[in-house]
Amino acid sequence: MVNGKKFMEQDLQSNRKKLFNQENLSIIRQSFANTVFTHKVQEVAAEFKEKKIFYIKILNIILVSLVLFLIVLQSFYSNIIFLYFISSVIAIIEIIFLITQLTFGLDKQMLMHKNSALKYMGLRDCYRSLIADIMEGNITNRNLKERRDRLQHEYQIISELAPQTGPQEYKETQKRLNKKGVVKGEDFTWSDEEIDRFLPEDLRLNTNNNNSEL
Repeated sequence: MVNGKKFMEQDLQSNRKKLFNQENLSIIRQSFANTVFTHKVQEVAAEFKEKKIFYIKILNIILVSLVLFLIVLQSFYSNIIFLYFISSVIAIIEIIFLITQLTFGLDKQMLMHKNSALKYMGLRDCYRSLIADIMEGNITNRNLKERRDRLQHEYQIISELAPQTGPQEYKETQKRLNKKGVVKGEDFTWSDEEIDRFLPEDLRLNTNNNNSEL
């Protein structure tokens, strides 16, 4: 009778642990997916800034080339006042353009987005490691809770320090990560199937989903 009661208590504790782990696994999977999404948003933002910088450099080269070309023309046609006027206007535009670049600091913004993306990527790998430990049963309830809370705190700190992004980056990220494309109002809602695509096959709930996004 005593052994039976002891067995029942052990079975009850085991069921409670499984339920606790299942609930936390669901929460952690959602947090993992959010981290994947925000990491990709920062990557996309860095890409957009890099493209802008490239186009700005091209425009700079064109403006400088025009100024030099007009200066050369002036040396041959010094009596044409119109050339002086045109070259002066282009030179002023170039100066304003350079001041604008220094003011907005696109290079610095791009680096900030890249650094934030790297931090989110590190956090993403920590979440993936925690998911593996939960699914393998190699973690105590106390350790699970401590790691879960620590990762949530790290996510909050990284998000507070990360540079701002806009609707354009969010839409592009949804297109890349969501097979349905842009879905309004569901930016941070993930189905198990969507989360599984971010995970290696051995960490998926549905092992039939073989298309990994990472």
